[in-house]
Amino acid sequence: MADGGHLGDREQFWREHVAGWKSSGLSLRLYSERHGLKAGTLGYWNSRLKAQTADALRSSAGSEATFLAVHVAEPVVSVPEPRDQGVELVLPGGYVVRIGRGFDAVTLDRLLDIVERRS
Repeated sequence: MADGGHLGDREQFWREHVAGWKSSGLSLRLYSERHGLKAGTLGYWNSRLKAQTADALRSSAGSEATFLAVHVAEPVVSVPEPRDQGVELVLPGGYVVRIGRGFDAVTLDRLLDIVERRS
């Protein structure tokens, strides 16, 4: 497999062996012997894959790092309006006046005058 096949297959083969060697805790020579590989070829692929990784990191980072200014704002928490906990006024004669928050005092005063005159 090391000498034949497509480049992608061959690269995958060596990628797996390099990872296996590194995780084995064995020396390069001993790992190669146990797996029937040439130590020099495993060393070559280790270097080649390491260089590919370094190139990929360099190209993804660009030649210079770019920093952007960031403004951190206070979080906006929307609090639902509480249910209208207004006032309910029960008048003689069975009249009920419900007054919500933010009522107009002048209008309420006029309404009460009218109700009072009718009672």
